[in-house]
Amino acid sequence: MSKLILGIDAGNHKAKVAGPYGTDSYRTAICDWFERDIVEAHGDDDMEFDIDGRKGFAGSIAVYEDEFGGGSMFGDTKAHEDTKIRVLLAIYRYGKKYGIDITDVSLVTGQPIISHKSADKQRIQDMLTGQHSFTVNGESVVFNIVEVAVGAEGSGAFWSAPVSGVTRIIDIGSGTVNAATINNKKYINNASDTFNFGMETVNNKEDLASVARGVIRNTTKLKWDRADDVLVCGGIAKDMLPYIQQHYGNAELLQPTLQEGNHITISSPVFANAIGFYQLAKGAFG
Repeated sequence: MSKLILGIDAGNHKAKVAGPYGTDSYRTAICDWFERDIVEAHGDDDMEFDIDGRKGFAGSIAVYEDEFGGGSMFGDTKAHEDTKIRVLLAIYRYGKKYGIDITDVSLVTGQPIISHKSADKQRIQDMLTGQHSFTVNGESVVFNIVEVAVGAEGSGAFWSAPVSGVTRIIDIGSGTVNAATINNKKYINNASDTFNFGMETVNNKEDLASVARGVIRNTTKLKWDRADDVLVCGGIAKDMLPYIQQHYGNAELLQPTLQEGNHITISSPVFANAIGFYQLAKGAFG
């Protein structure tokens, strides 16, 4: 097919993809390859891969089989090899899901706000751009990533449902929380930041009230006001919203809109960054 344009949020817990055919996601756990005595299916996203000489398993299978625990590389940057594997597998899955024979891809992917620096962005672009040949579940895969741009997580989500005025965005991820301020569609640096904790790195994942207090404390340091318009996104957004609303009374779920022609789909807040990146990618590469 002709060039495929995608937005890819290569998260530590799940990769989310948005494109002209719809969305997709998979568990981004990765573990090293080993000989299996019993071939057990753990989920429909189980993948056995060989990428650049690195053999391993990805998806639900890696959650159960990773001997080092967790199956994901966390931190405040995505300029590392795991991101490359996540993105390549995300493109492969998107093609399989929608029956696309992918040849050329242009994409926007993300980086936490705090690490949205030229050097890290260039590293991500360099490792993704070019022709890629690898195997997944015994199938040979070849495609060319011709263009890559790197957006800021959180502020990227804004473009999934852009509005005028001052908007605060709380993007709750597995490894980080991104807090972004957008004023009339312009990103405001001194009122935005990345907090180095997320739902997979806190001591008690079930204590949503405590996590919300951490988010609120950190955003008040950015001089956010209780009366601000706040949009919450991420995989845990719906459950977290009531706790955020205890301080930010005007907080709402960010409802990303995926539009292709006359077809409009309101998606889950978990896809906010991916859909926002896709909108940016269409503007940049379309």
